[in-house]
Amino acid sequence: MSIPELRAMNRTLNPTLGRLLGLLGMDRTWVRGEGVWLTDARGRRFLDCYAQYGAVALGHNAPCVTRAALAAIAAGEPAMVQPYRAPYAEALANTLTRLAPGNLSRCVFTTSGAETVEAAIKLVRARTGRPIILSATGSFHGKTLGALAATGQTHHAEGFGPLPPGFDHVPFGDDEALAARVARDSDCIAAFFIEPVQGERGVHLPPAGYLQRAREVCSRYGVALVVDEIQTGLGRTGRLFACEHEGVAPDLLLVAKALGGGLFPLGACLASADFWDDTFALRHSSTFANNNVACRVGLAVLEALTTGDLIDSTARKGARLLAGLADLARRYPRTIAGVRGRGLMTAIELRGPDGGAGGFLSFLEHQGLYAYAVAATMAEAASVLVLPTLGDSHALRVTPPLVISNDELDLALARIGDVFRRLERNASETITRAIGALDDTASVPTGCVDNAEPMTIPPARSAKGPRPTYAFLAHFTHPDDVAEMDPGLAELTALERRRFCAFTSALPAGVLMVAPTIRSRMGASADGVVIALPLLPEEMARRGVRRMSTEIQRAVDLAASLGVRRVGLGGYTAPYSRRGLAVVGRGPAITTGNALTAGMAVAATIRAGHAIGLALADARVAIVGARGSVGTLCARLVARERPRGLVLVGNPATGIAGLARLRRALAHDADRVAITTDLSPLADCDVVITATAGARAILDDAPLAPGTIVCDVAQPPDASARLRARPDLTIIDGGHVALPDPRVRFGAGNFRHLPDGVHLACLAETILLTLEGDERDWGVGDDVPLSDVDGILSLAERHGFRLASLPPAEARHAPAPSTRNVLCETPV
Repeated sequence: MSIPELRAMNRTLNPTLGRLLGLLGMDRTWVRGEGVWLTDARGRRFLDCYAQYGAVALGHNAPCVTRAALAAIAAGEPAMVQPYRAPYAEALANTLTRLAPGNLSRCVFTTSGAETVEAAIKLVRARTGRPIILSATGSFHGKTLGALAATGQTHHAEGFGPLPPGFDHVPFGDDEALAARVARDSDCIAAFFIEPVQGERGVHLPPAGYLQRAREVCSRYGVALVVDEIQTGLGRTGRLFACEHEGVAPDLLLVAKALGGGLFPLGACLASADFWDDTFALRHSSTFANNNVACRVGLAVLEALTTGDLIDSTARKGARLLAGLADLARRYPRTIAGVRGRGLMTAIELRGPDGGAGGFLSFLEHQGLYAYAVAATMAEAASVLVLPTLGDSHALRVTPPLVISNDELDLALARIGDVFRRLERNASETITRAIGALDDTASVPTGCVDNAEPMTIPPARSAKGPRPTYAFLAHFTHPDDVAEMDPGLAELTALERRRFCAFTSALPAGVLMVAPTIRSRMGASADGVVIALPLLPEEMARRGVRRMSTEIQRAVDLAASLGVRRVGLGGYTAPYSRRGLAVVGRGPAITTGNALTAGMAVAATIRAGHAIGLALADARVAIVGARGSVGTLCARLVARERPRGLVLVGNPATGIAGLARLRRALAHDADRVAITTDLSPLADCDVVITATAGARAILDDAPLAPGTIVCDVAQPPDASARLRARPDLTIIDGGHVALPDPRVRFGAGNFRHLPDGVHLACLAETILLTLEGDERDWGVGDDVPLSDVDGILSLAERHGFRLASLPPAEARHAPAPSTRNVLCETPV
């Protein structure tokens, strides 16, 4: 079967996950497994260092496992004989209870870890008559509803409520809190569920002696101690069961994963006679339990684990692995925050991207995808398979099959170290190349961009710090934005930047960064997030207004889910949402940023005129892009100054009808207002304010006279670097605002490499209204009253926002702002 055919099939088997894995370069198809090695459809071999979440303890297609299964099949032994006796199930139950610590003498077989937990919940409640199941914070017990309720990580249960009642949690590792909770409600607590090592939280070990003290507390009050060894059991930590490290004998012991040899889904709930219940035994059943063939494999697994020195060697290899990982942590401290584990159950805690890491890594970080991207990089760059744990930290599990040799272990450490060396040098470029973001756009997984179903990514991670009160929507304006957004990608070629933009266009809106706290001189504060729609204007145009409105609505809904009260529309998100009309009423108040942008642009123009002794009342002024939202407001603001002449320049493609309506609406002598779609009248103008959405330097073709003042509000700019090189022109960039704190910086490069403390007016307006506590929509629609402009300028002064000052040399002849702006404020 070809790779395209395999990808096509993935459109039916959880296509949501398939699209996401494809985008991260993790949609490999495996065609052969042997020991610690997996071979993909292209014939490339990978060292499996996560062992299918620990399920493949003896390696892929372990000889003892395949022999047992083939022998059963060859003999024609029936696998399913419910409800009759299954001899191999009975033999496996006897062997498990004999090997388990303590006096466990009863066994119930299951087909998954979660089902094993559910059986244990039912059993202890039936036996004790008590309703409450107690477990530890940070725990993971499965994804069925009862197991989710027992799980001490709330993010796994989000969206699946209400969960069943009767579950509670105590802090992991805190024996005093456990003792106090059990003593208070001992007559209501049926059991305490505990993992000897919290695997899915990120491989966290409890303090020494904690399990022993938990055993003492449970024994004192008649509470069942249920030890969940679904991940830690069967040799993984260097003992057959991890609770044996502390000599603890549980009342119930839960195993799964490795028991099926990587071939069958098989689990077991082992219980002591004291916690067995006949009513449970008669009423509980599972169709696929007691499978003779599966249990024959389970017996082969136990024989392999308990003969020879496999478990002892696991302890030795675990010490070797942990020492090697600790050495990597010392060598690469900017990337690795720490390592931990026991036996061959270890984790690498990644240090998340910092504020200067760049936009793409920040985007991955806030969607909880950073660790997956590093895992994908390990696979592509080193042919080593690791995967993140399911906790809320960036932890990569390193849990190879127990049969890994010392040479293979050393090879894995060397290859992992090489990837961390590259990440330490330049994480952005290393990850971007590894996941295929710079490949030919044909390699973007089928259906990612044009599929009717949008790409779905995990919910935004809850950021540490204050809860955001506003969100601001941003997007690319040019492929060169990539370098300004992310210094680590500065060396990409022009072709690679365009390919990167094509790659990110498959992503939906997501949190790009947590904004710095802004405090006004009135004492108010605003905390926000920047949400990226990683699209170029031409891609927005290709998708069209209807589809873009839907995608912008999803971005606003994402902001609403984060609890923000106001959303600012940056760049083309304003025009593609019909000046905000398409997103009002979705929860947060909306602002387009047009009022402050126009107000600051005209203020900057007036200041530039004063610098050369020119007042607007004495000038002939042209507004290029006069029918756009900002252009219209600029025209009306300039008309209030009663200039000597006013020229309204529109788009040739739309004609002059709209300009004629604007001219009639202006409180100005009609004979002093000219309308045109031609740039030639600019030759007679003293001042030009340009705010088009042309996405190109349209003023290069304009006949600008020496001495002309040009205020360029467009992004990408209407005035090119070549035009700005003319010494006889004064070119300024409109819509820049100085924030109250001159040290404030928004991520790497401050978006468009503006000075610290200076930002775009569209973002500043969002922050201003948040500081004011204003809950109205602002600047929405086609007819924004000038009173809104006056009002927002008044608020700016009140809260300490002011027109940004450029250094004198730049004011006279400002260099071209890069067309590589992550945000833009160009309305249509």
